Amino acid sequence: MKQSLAVFLVFISVPLFAQTQSVSAQIVVTASSVPESLESTPASVSVITRDDIQREEARDVADALREVPGVSVARTGSPGKSTTLFIRGGSSKQALVLWNGIEMNNAYLSGYNFGQLSTAGVEKIEVIRGPYSALYGSEAVSGVVNVLTTPSRSGMQVDVEGGEHGLRNGALNGAYVNGIWTAYGTAEHRDDDGFAPNDDFQSDTFVAGIQSAPSSTFSIGLLGRYNRYDLGIPRNVNSTSTAFVPTLHRREKGSESQFSLPIRFDAAGIRYDIRLADSERTENFGDPEGAFGPEFGDTDASTRTARASAQSAKTFAGVITIGGELEKQHVDHADSFGLDVRDRSRDSHAFFAEDNWSTQMGRGSLQVTAGARYDHFDTFGSQVSPRVGAAWLVADSKIRAAYGEGFRAPALGELYAPFFGNPNLDAERSRNIEIGFDHYAGSATFSITAFHSDYDNLITYDIATSQFGNIARTRSRGVEVGATKRLGPFGGSISYTYLEAIDLATHQQLVRRPRNSGSASLSYDAHPFGGDVTFVYAGSRPDVTDLFPFTNVVNEPYNTIDVVLHYNAGSFSPFVKVENATDEQYEAVFGYPSAGRRFIAGIRYAIR
Repeated sequence: MKQSLAVFLVFISVPLFAQTQSVSAQIVVTASSVPESLESTPASVSVITRDDIQREEARDVADALREVPGVSVARTGSPGKSTTLFIRGGSSKQALVLWNGIEMNNAYLSGYNFGQLSTAGVEKIEVIRGPYSALYGSEAVSGVVNVLTTPSRSGMQVDVEGGEHGLRNGALNGAYVNGIWTAYGTAEHRDDDGFAPNDDFQSDTFVAGIQSAPSSTFSIGLLGRYNRYDLGIPRNVNSTSTAFVPTLHRREKGSESQFSLPIRFDAAGIRYDIRLADSERTENFGDPEGAFGPEFGDTDASTRTARASAQSAKTFAGVITIGGELEKQHVDHADSFGLDVRDRSRDSHAFFAEDNWSTQMGRGSLQVTAGARYDHFDTFGSQVSPRVGAAWLVADSKIRAAYGEGFRAPALGELYAPFFGNPNLDAERSRNIEIGFDHYAGSATFSITAFHSDYDNLITYDIATSQFGNIARTRSRGVEVGATKRLGPFGGSISYTYLEAIDLATHQQLVRRPRNSGSASLSYDAHPFGGDVTFVYAGSRPDVTDLFPFTNVVNEPYNTIDVVLHYNAGSFSPFVKVENATDEQYEAVFGYPSAGRRFIAGIRYAIR
């Protein structure tokens, strides 16, 4: 809508009020091998806490990410449906997604589907913008999202909510933390009838972990997550690709799991970390009444890793970390279109090193993080990825700058899919430079970052060879702004992103990347009452249509407003929420209507 940007600018002109946890208390574990405070890290970081998630009653991680500067979320319809993430204009395949440090990206075609990733059991989400292949290897090209679940305190909580369109959601979680032992578990069940026939979504999520630290020099743990889902796909194109038609029997179900065994011990002044991890995803799609007859698609994908590192104590040379990683990815895919990728696998190994160095400098201090990683894949060869970042901290302010290179190894589906696959593909590569300024003044924060990224060797369909090729180049540059303020019981935050993401062959903006986007939030918390209003804006953006002649189209801008009211009655906290309160009619992905207005009521029972 043309008035959307104007509404957004009016909204953010409201005086900013507060924020939740103080910045100095927030520790970031994703941006470096060494845990850092948010105040000192040279990285461009956003942190979403459990309190933030509960204040907005966000059921899905994708909804919690909508307010992060530099991030765009595209959901293909209503909750549960395929959802992709774009960071700083990079493709959805170029953002690495982690669960407690375990890679979740799909080995079949890269990328990660956020559609079924619930906030159940989530304690914190860290979003690191910029390339981090120097630490994580492939797919950490435009940024990293790390979903963390280890609690910091004991407690038990029960959440029950229900709403229009058949929404029923219940979750139970508990944690025990006593210094030596940390044990926790979460179970969630959701039913959602959706907004159209065959638009339903059912999901079960289980999260658990146990960690033991009998001494300050040793710890061991076991972490796990399992999700299963079943959903309907309410529309598809007809056989002539001239119109969308209802699909009453088009379904998808599947499951996803992550497991990790982390071990830490100290010896002779060196800290050693070892982690064994497994991540698996199964997808089963079917439509007995497809446009060209019965359709099916079955995919099993897995990633298994073993990672070890050794870290020195702090010396005049800084804190030095060296390590290595072994990884094996496997895919088995079959479908009704003959694009089978049967029993294919890929092996890789890596070595990395990083130095975290700091010193007093004038009235402030200088923090420098420098590292590099060497990756070798049996499918295409080797890649070296460097990164260096520096931050100068003085008083309540920080000036930071970083340069990094990233890469994405060709996925198994891109290598071996019949007709289109190309076993000679090379890696996609990126180079990024950024400079930023952060200010922390007690109850207020302000952050601004300017960035420039070049992406080369991008994998896309090559008409000349009728298969995938490394033929595309893009450029992304822009500015990210974020601010928060606290004043008594009021709190508020804003974010804004200007993004120029260009295909260098056509000089057109890349699809599903709005040039202007942002959010604004206003909250009130005065016991026993609380409330939150969240406004999200996405400007016009190019998209692709599934209708003939399959050309690019311009998707209209949209804005949504969510309203939440809480009442804190001790252990009980009832709440009401209105999602998309203005009933905005929009399509985050062209051709697939997004969810309309929904009224929800729930109650939370917590024991601390």
